[in-house]
Amino acid sequence: MNKNKILLLLICFIIVTPKSYTQSTNQQIKQLVGKWKSIRNKEKGVEINIKFKPDGSVKYDVGVNLKGNYFLKGNKLITYFKDLKTNKVEVDTSIIKINGNTLIQKSTVSSNQIKMTRYDNTGVNNNKQIIGKWKSDNYNGYHAIAEFNAYYGVNVLLQVKSIKGSFVVEKNMITIFSPTTYRMRMNYKITKNIMTLHNLENGKDLTMVKLAK
Repeated sequence: MNKNKILLLLICFIIVTPKSYTQSTNQQIKQLVGKWKSIRNKEKGVEINIKFKPDGSVKYDVGVNLKGNYFLKGNKLITYFKDLKTNKVEVDTSIIKINGNTLIQKSTVSSNQIKMTRYDNTGVNNNKQIIGKWKSDNYNGYHAIAEFNAYYGVNVLLQVKSIKGSFVVEKNMITIFSPTTYRMRMNYKITKNIMTLHNLENGKDLTMVKLAK
């Protein structure tokens, strides 16, 4: 997947200078604390994950979810991914080497080499050791988690933006501050384990579900 094409999918938020806010209530903090994942998003392939912590810190990740198929014969891996904008299928052939919890994937098309570390134990005792989740800090320039399943499907979540900072709540508004003193303001509403967000800077809406863990 072309890096420039992926960047076009990134949800950009307008940033402004922060001001003072009243202290969030304990009940509001309790409702927000935990991991949230986007479930309805107009941006095709984009996935947003937010983790609110009790100490007022927050991690806001924007990723692109690439779904495709793979074929494995010996140490030759062929992957098929559909371009999110053009729907054109892109094919890549790689030579892979699995050594314990490490997977090295070298493309015969671009010569790019990717090193991945096993993220779970799904395929440890399987004939196809590639099955399961693998984490890479440099998957064609991105942090990523690649998951290969037993039905020749592959899913790659590329982390294209990550914000670590703090958050405060005032009435129905969440404000996220980054270490560089910029802020993101969102109106929110929580019903059971579903949260709806409205970004006040760009007018975008987002629906998220609270994860069990």
